[in-house]
Amino acid sequence: MVVVTLANLKGGSAKSTTTFNLAGVLSEAGFRVLCIDIDPQKTLGEAFFGVYAGQTALSTVLIEDGLIGTTVQATNFANLQIIPADDGLKAIKSGQTQIEGGELRLRSCLTRIKADIDRTNNINQIDWILIDCPPSLDRLTMNALAASDYVLIPVDPGAGGRGALGDTIEYVQSAQRWYNPTLKVLGLLINNTDPRTVYDQATEEVVRETYGELVFKTIVTASVRVRESSEAQVPLVYCEGSEFVRYADMYRALRKEVLQRTGWQRGMNGQEKN
Repeated sequence: MVVVTLANLKGGSAKSTTTFNLAGVLSEAGFRVLCIDIDPQKTLGEAFFGVYAGQTALSTVLIEDGLIGTTVQATNFANLQIIPADDGLKAIKSGQTQIEGGELRLRSCLTRIKADIDRTNNINQIDWILIDCPPSLDRLTMNALAASDYVLIPVDPGAGGRGALGDTIEYVQSAQRWYNPTLKVLGLLINNTDPRTVYDQATEEVVRETYGELVFKTIVTASVRVRESSEAQVPLVYCEGSEFVRYADMYRALRKEVLQRTGWQRGMNGQEKN
């Protein structure tokens, strides 16, 4: 099981869109994928997948340090499940709900899965967990970073996006220092760009010069097709129509890089990690 958090301080950097479509291409390849929406805005769960919190909410499990498998909901896609966000996360985010070891509650829950203690909804059979975070550096984001093997940072390469990227990386370093020393940066994914323009070519070059090999070779260009996919609540790889293929292939290319960087050798069949 590999746990990946998607985080960035900046809103509109395509965290939810990247989580949605990366989950799609991983499930397409036969991996068993669980998404966790830890953002109180509930974009990934409700807006993108059309799935709402069930009888047991994620916030309740975090507060009570319970079995997270009870919060899992099915999606319309094979090999793909989700834990939706709920309104109770707002109180955790703001600090209104005081809980001992508050930054480590998600880590505690996921440790039970890895230890094969929590088997509810076959959660112990998951290959990948993708965690979608709020566009802020707070207790919920720290929960995700403390519980993860890797962090993937979607990037808007413009000036504002680069500024937020620096703050995000500093926050990741804080998580590594105080909560999760084995956390690694999986990579930076450039989004929402048009490589045909001189400006976007220049901004991409700045990001690559600054962060080097941390930046994925894959970029996801801006397109109405990506937005249409999210509106339809269907990851790009499952959208019908030739007009979606080019953009689905971008996420397939990202999948290939992710598998290489995490060491999956027979990943196309959801097989064991090397």
